[in-house]
Amino acid sequence: MSQHLAGSSSSASTCRSALNRLRRRDLQRATRRVIHAGRGFQSSVYEIEYNGCRAAVKDFSQTPIWFRRLIAPLLVSREVAALKRLDGLSCVPAFYACPDRLSFAMELIEGTPLDTFSLGELAPEVFARVQAAIDAIHGRGVSHGDLKRRSNLLLTPRGDIVLIDFAAAIVGARRGRFLLNWLQRESAQVDDKSVPRLKKFVAPELLTEEDKHKLDTPTKLEKWARKLLNR
Repeated sequence: MSQHLAGSSSSASTCRSALNRLRRRDLQRATRRVIHAGRGFQSSVYEIEYNGCRAAVKDFSQTPIWFRRLIAPLLVSREVAALKRLDGLSCVPAFYACPDRLSFAMELIEGTPLDTFSLGELAPEVFARVQAAIDAIHGRGVSHGDLKRRSNLLLTPRGDIVLIDFAAAIVGARRGRFLLNWLQRESAQVDDKSVPRLKKFVAPELLTEEDKHKLDTPTKLEKWARKLLNR
């Protein structure tokens, strides 16, 4: 199976200190390999080594100029805010540093994306671990927003689940931000369909009646999205 790198064994605090002075001009020299070469509006992801610390850098600098100026800084800011809120959770890469407005460095974690697994290839206990990871981020007031993509869930060699790519995340539980908090809770309901959806693809025999109900019942956000798309 293919592997995706997103952590290292170095502690988060050590790497934050090591990468504190990382700047755009340092990235090319520090890059060890390209993990994902972005196309169009996609970010690129590199493995770097800087001041003795290995990390993954997500970088929007090669996107179209208008996107780079207007949208990319917002996506970086959103994802960094989510990772900072989730700091300390083992199911999420640790945030390290921002070289500039178009990139950020995070923990480098070795794992296999769940979209590479076929029917019958996932152990039954993995599904509970996926739900535990989702519950953990929801417990911090963060919804992922893009767990429909099974490539955003990694299975590490130790059997742990790590969630990656928080570009669509919503950070809620903020005082006085009633609409934002409501959106986060609604988005969390979409996240909660991830385990039933995963079972449907790789272990349909494990689907419970509750799982089937979740899959068959659109959330409020899904209903609105369908109306907007005329579906």
